[in-house]
Amino acid sequence: MNSPFDCERLTPLHFDWNRRFRKFPQSTILRRVLYYLSQPQYRTLLLHRLRDAARSGWLRSLLSALHDSSSRRSGLEIHCPSLGGGVIMPHWGRILLNAESIGRDLYVFHGVTVGNDYRTGIPRMGNNVFLGAGAIVLGKIEIGDNVIVAAGSVVVGNVPPNSLVAGNPARVIRTIPDDEISLMIGY
Repeated sequence: MNSPFDCERLTPLHFDWNRRFRKFPQSTILRRVLYYLSQPQYRTLLLHRLRDAARSGWLRSLLSALHDSSSRRSGLEIHCPSLGGGVIMPHWGRILLNAESIGRDLYVFHGVTVGNDYRTGIPRMGNNVFLGAGAIVLGKIEIGDNVIVAAGSVVVGNVPPNSLVAGNPARVIRTIPDDEISLMIGY
C-alpha cells in the first residue's frame, strides 16, 4: 500500500521529535502527536511538515488550509522551502520564518522575525542557530553554523560561524569555542 506521504520529506519531523523529546525517550508516537497538537506553535510546525510531505493534491490542499488556520491562531508563519529538522520553540507568539533555507537544530523564541528587507532578499541560516526573543534577521545575508543571536538584536549583515552577536545593529560580541558550543546551543 502506498503511503499518502513522502516518508523522506517527513525526516525533519523525526529530527524535531528526537530533539524535543530527548529528555523523554520513553514517550510514544501517540504522546508526541498529542503534545504537538496541544501546543499552538508545534501544531503549526507539524502541519507544515505534513503539508510538505503530502503526495496527493487533495490531501495537500486540506493540510494547507489547516496549516493556514493554525498559523493565524498561533502567530507562527513559516515561509521556508528548506527548514531543517530539530526545531525547538519553547514559547509561542509572533514568529516569522521567511528564509531561503534554515539548517538543522534551530532554537527560536517568541517575537522573532527572519525575513525580507525589500531590497536584497531573504537570509540563509546554518545549523545550530539560536534566536533570542525579539531578534530580527533581515536581508540577503548568511548566518553561519553555531550562532547565537541575543534577544532584541537586529542582524542586517553576515554572521560568521561560532559567533555570539548582539545589538542594534548586531555585531559579533565574541567567538564561541568548540567546547562551549554544545553548552550554549544544545538543548
